[in-house]
Amino acid sequence: MRARRLAATIVAAAVAVTAGAACEPLPPPAGGSVLIGCDRAGERVQVAATSHLDPTCTYTLGFDVTASGVTLDCQGAVVRSAPGAGGHGIRISTPVDTPLTDVTVRNCHVEGFLNGLRITRDGFRTLPAGGEYENGTSAIVVEDSSFSASRGVGVFVDGYVEGVTLRRNTVAGAGSSGIYLETGSRRSHVEGNALVGNGYRENGPGGQPFTFAGVALWFWGIGREGISVDGSYENTIVGNAFTGNSAGGVFLYKNCGEYPDRPQYFERRYPSEHNLVEGNTFLGGTNGIWVGSRMGENTLPMDCTDPAYIDEPYRRVVLDRANDNVLRGNRFVDVVYGIRVEDDGNVVEANTFEAGSPDHHAVIVGTPLRSTVLGRPVTGTRVVDNVATIAGNDDPFRWVTQVVDTTARGNVANGAPATLCPGVEPPRSPFVFVVAVAPAGPDGGPPAETPDLTLPVLGALPPCPAG
Repeated sequence: MRARRLAATIVAAAVAVTAGAACEPLPPPAGGSVLIGCDRAGERVQVAATSHLDPTCTYTLGFDVTASGVTLDCQGAVVRSAPGAGGHGIRISTPVDTPLTDVTVRNCHVEGFLNGLRITRDGFRTLPAGGEYENGTSAIVVEDSSFSASRGVGVFVDGYVEGVTLRRNTVAGAGSSGIYLETGSRRSHVEGNALVGNGYRENGPGGQPFTFAGVALWFWGIGREGISVDGSYENTIVGNAFTGNSAGGVFLYKNCGEYPDRPQYFERRYPSEHNLVEGNTFLGGTNGIWVGSRMGENTLPMDCTDPAYIDEPYRRVVLDRANDNVLRGNRFVDVVYGIRVEDDGNVVEANTFEAGSPDHHAVIVGTPLRSTVLGRPVTGTRVVDNVATIAGNDDPFRWVTQVVDTTARGNVANGAPATLCPGVEPPRSPFVFVVAVAPAGPDGGPPAETPDLTLPVLGALPPCPAG
């Protein structure tokens, strides 16, 4: 009940931001700003000077911001995709040989499109190792805006983009991740945003077709998370609220080099490391923060270029890279697995975990497959000063298979000191993202009968051995 009330409050706030601000025009910007009027509402507008929109208009083809020292102030105007249109509602971009700095987008309400907003460097996929950040980006701010109903990612920070601030935005109903920090992006600051109901389309529970080994199949999945930290590093994710995102809250991982034959492929060089995830609130769902979320997942259908440490006819598992992150002062309410840690050197400190039943768990440390196949258990984890009030679960801090050089102290469960004690690995899906797979119907559509889509979870565990 506690989580539902808080979730309803956040969703209502998101609706108010989207609807209310558009109805109450802001004061006009200071002199020097160019009005992009209603006469241009039906064209794709190139923004190379500080500009503002007419809040009484609905703009349907979006905007390209392409110069430094530019502010786009939508003043509460709506930027809404025409039915079936793709692309990006707002695109901030520069060629890789041209620096981009001091760009601000604010007070926008973007609906539809493939991505509500995308920040990119044209040609970044061809940048050589060691030269990725030459002529880079800095001081890019997106604030006080809403991005809703994107068919893909809501807000996309592309590869080798740095110095982005996303603050006080609402990202709701994106088909994929709410916010995506792409491989090689770094030093983004994500603060005070609401991420609500994202991730139900891409690999989601509604099901979609795919072909494997020449066989037409249909699969149903867990969807995507509120924020994806995919080989992105030195970011701060602070004071955000996560509600009702399909797969969970924040996932930290490194892309395995998926789908090398597709145009969007590029070499993934960096881990998700040295990120700070602090002071966020997670309401409901299966996973709050998952560090190394693909360490033990079967990525066979993704055709990864990274070498596999398990390579079998129907299973391929590669190493994930999500080390040396700090997860501190976050609040988890009715989340099944508050924090999962499957890579080395991570800090889990001063978080709180609340739930009304013992089938919820605060912290799980360990990665069974890497431990048993390679002899590389999770090392150097610090689990300190966390507090859990999970009804009926006096042992919510667990390790699985084996851990090495782990510090656990000052943790409390239901008012008493709690240890980090042996647990059980959470159930894995047959493939990454996948809940169930079945042969496609005769026309390639879904089969006549949908399989059981219940996502298996640990349930309540027995108490830890005394002493």
